[in-house]
Amino acid sequence: MSALPDEPLEAVAANRTCAAQPVIIDGGPSCEVDLGGEGRAYRLIGEVEVGLDPEGVVVHQKSGLIYVACSRSNAVAVVDADQLRVVDTIAVGGEPIDITVDERTGHVFTADARSDQISVIDASAGQVVATIPVGSYPAGLCIDVEGRRLYSGDAAGSTMSVIDLDRLERIGVVEAELGAGAIAADPRNGRVYCVNFVASSVTVVDSETLEILGRLPLLAGPCAIGVHQETGDVFIADSLASTVTRVDGSAVAKVADMAVPNAPVGLAMGLRDDRLYVGNRGDGTVSVLGLDGIEWSRIPVGAAPGGVCEDPLHPGRVLVANAGSGTLTIAEDLLDGPPPSRVEPSVHPMVGETMPALSLPDLWTKELRDLGEWAGRKYVINVFASW
Repeated sequence: MSALPDEPLEAVAANRTCAAQPVIIDGGPSCEVDLGGEGRAYRLIGEVEVGLDPEGVVVHQKSGLIYVACSRSNAVAVVDADQLRVVDTIAVGGEPIDITVDERTGHVFTADARSDQISVIDASAGQVVATIPVGSYPAGLCIDVEGRRLYSGDAAGSTMSVIDLDRLERIGVVEAELGAGAIAADPRNGRVYCVNFVASSVTVVDSETLEILGRLPLLAGPCAIGVHQETGDVFIADSLASTVTRVDGSAVAKVADMAVPNAPVGLAMGLRDDRLYVGNRGDGTVSVLGLDGIEWSRIPVGAAPGGVCEDPLHPGRVLVANAGSGTLTIAEDLLDGPPPSRVEPSVHPMVGETMPALSLPDLWTKELRDLGEWAGRKYVINVFASW
């Protein structure tokens, strides 16, 4: 395992030019796609109704079936991709958000946020065979297959739970930060990364000793993460900043904040090692993003996409859980590499137009107030989102 410098990560970041002045990829999303049809860059295979507010999605390789965690249905939908239909529905705990699978045992795991537990599904039997208590409001899962560990990001508890995959027992707890959620493991460097949504940071942990190696500040609202298995570089979707942060995995220092369309919530490393897939919740699309931050294409999917994964049995097939439309989109990424030329982004037709009339209740008086009253002034609109 390569060692981190003796200085705290914050000090290391301050001493590195690339961290002190991260490169922001100018221009934002760079590929113009006609959302009314299919382009040469992708092909839409189908969309399947799965349940209420689907978030996590994973493929069980032995059976080829797709498992989707439907958070408001308190269930997992099992989808046959060839038949484009749900073939089973498995009840789990309250509000399952993330989902993952251990191919060695055939167990599928869900993070049941409202039940403060992990449900263990026997894929062959199609039923829950165990539950594992964890911290408060588990929202993210990650498996280290070789280390035989399952990690859970416990958002309200600000912790990361460590579970023995074979004994199905929690064997450790790591203090993360508020909003701990998505997790990624880097077995080559012996590290585990836990992103903290509320604290806007990532906690770096030694996977062997569970010692905290440091924390790295991020932009705003990080909620998905992936590790490039060859380089060890880390990619983190910052949902509130609409960026993907690239982190040098060796130095654990920020390299770039790369702009993506709108509220990225899902992120998956491409199996071809040259791209990532980013689920843009506010845009209803998935960006195919080069590792340098240039968007290769943009695939229209359902409303409010969340979890994204690439089917390991069908490289290039992208699976997207759409929380807003209660569906699973199945699409095919047709690009063998970067497109031959960069297409400049189009400007939304509403940009530059007069803001439409809008009235909202005053926080104190409860009376309706016209936003025109504050024209030219700064104000905050609080829009609640369950995710």
